[in-house]
Amino acid sequence: MPQAETLLRRADGWLFGPEDAQRLAAVRIGLCSLLALRLAITDFGVVAGQPAALFQPHFYMKLFERMPSPETATALQICGIVAALLAAAGLALRASLPLAVGCSLILNGMLNSAGRVIVRDAVLTLCLLVLVACGPAAGEAWSLRGPVRRALRSFRPGRGTEPSAAPQPGSRGGRFGWPVRTGMVTITFAYFFAALQKWRYSGLRWVTSGNLRWILYASSDGHAHPNRLALFVADRPSLAHAVAGGSLLLETSFPLVLFVPRLRWVLIAGVVAMHIGIRLAMGLDYSPQWLTVLIVFADWPAVVAWLRRSMTRVPAPWEAPG
Repeated sequence: MPQAETLLRRADGWLFGPEDAQRLAAVRIGLCSLLALRLAITDFGVVAGQPAALFQPHFYMKLFERMPSPETATALQICGIVAALLAAAGLALRASLPLAVGCSLILNGMLNSAGRVIVRDAVLTLCLLVLVACGPAAGEAWSLRGPVRRALRSFRPGRGTEPSAAPQPGSRGGRFGWPVRTGMVTITFAYFFAALQKWRYSGLRWVTSGNLRWILYASSDGHAHPNRLALFVADRPSLAHAVAGGSLLLETSFPLVLFVPRLRWVLIAGVVAMHIGIRLAMGLDYSPQWLTVLIVFADWPAVVAWLRRSMTRVPAPWEAPG
């Protein structure tokens, strides 16, 4: 029992431990920018306005009697993009972020109500919901809110000379830490449960059978220009089994990113390579998922500090002070 309490206290201390406000702000900027991009490039018109007989709603989409119209989808798309960009800038965060997430939930729900469930944006959406739950803490650093307020104040008669509160860089606290680490845990569970489902329904046959080879052949069948990478792997049984085993091992061991820092970037590089390989071999775009992994796990303030140091010009010997 004492060991269990110790583990719980350590887990609690890690999850709710202090973090730099800039770290959470970087996650906000990255996730909201990615959401705006996803809303901008996804064609929701392919399902908008479908007949009621083709509407197969799941979960919250059962609130709708039929598929939303193309006009509604366009309005939601524009509103979601604008709100996501405002949230990325840290402006009106309490309204802009929930609005952006709400628009994306309806639009992605439309895609998932057309007979096929698409999960490529699921991890991004879950991490955005964590940001919504953390409230204004995500907007206390790297935000345009201060400059916008000062600009508006300068236009007010008699208010142009009022002093403005200086930003406080380097703020730390538990309210900046738990959203970042909850996002990490969410991503970890997504990969682990994907592996768990494979172990549950296929077990080692996921590796030893010809399942992956059949998928690769099917992805190239009927195309005028078959995928050479897919056929290259499928034509070599040993290579196909190795790829299947590697993906299962990677997803199963991914929780180690939370406990073994030295393995973090090995495992993250592995899942990025896996998703890019899936895109090249089967044409399935999971870029929202692996980009979310990079956004949440990377220490972007440290990256920015390193870039600033690297870009600082080193004076030549003759320019150095004597």
